[in-house]
Amino acid sequence: MPKNSVKQIQQDEKRILEELLKNANMSVNEIANKLGFSRQKVWRIIKNLEKNKTIWGYTTIIDDNKMGRKRFYILLKKAPVKVTDEKLNIVINRELRKIATKNKVNLESTYFFHGSYDGQICVTAENIIQVKNFITDIQKKLGEHYFKEADILEVLVPIQMRGFNNPNLKQLKDYFALD
Repeated sequence: MPKNSVKQIQQDEKRILEELLKNANMSVNEIANKLGFSRQKVWRIIKNLEKNKTIWGYTTIIDDNKMGRKRFYILLKKAPVKVTDEKLNIVINRELRKIATKNKVNLESTYFFHGSYDGQICVTAENIIQVKNFITDIQKKLGEHYFKEADILEVLVPIQMRGFNNPNLKQLKDYFALD
């Protein structure tokens, strides 16, 4: 029996990843049955995707309100200062997570990007004071003049998260009734 071509393997990986994106909790058996693959093939592909870091991890989408938390996006503009290895390592070596934990902030994601802002940090916290304290502590750690601007956006109503629609239709209707 001939081995699969590289192109076919990539297509199979993509199909499995698409199923995991729809539901990361789906079992290997469920994916195999849905795609018409063997259980062993799905398991092997998933393990290879984890090994080569295509899959970083698995997550659950939680209603922040039911956890007594709010979601915030922090938009950052970097000041025109040279980034030292020491400052870069604060971000790379997960120092931000320690600062977040100290301030009772859950660090969800961090991005650097091109555009009007240089970066974004997504967090959840009980209130905006915790988020402001988190930003203050980051500025202390990186240096007072590292960020030219830090804007905090509070999510009022999530409409969709990670491809899943908010199941709380009343919350959505109440928000749009404010117009």
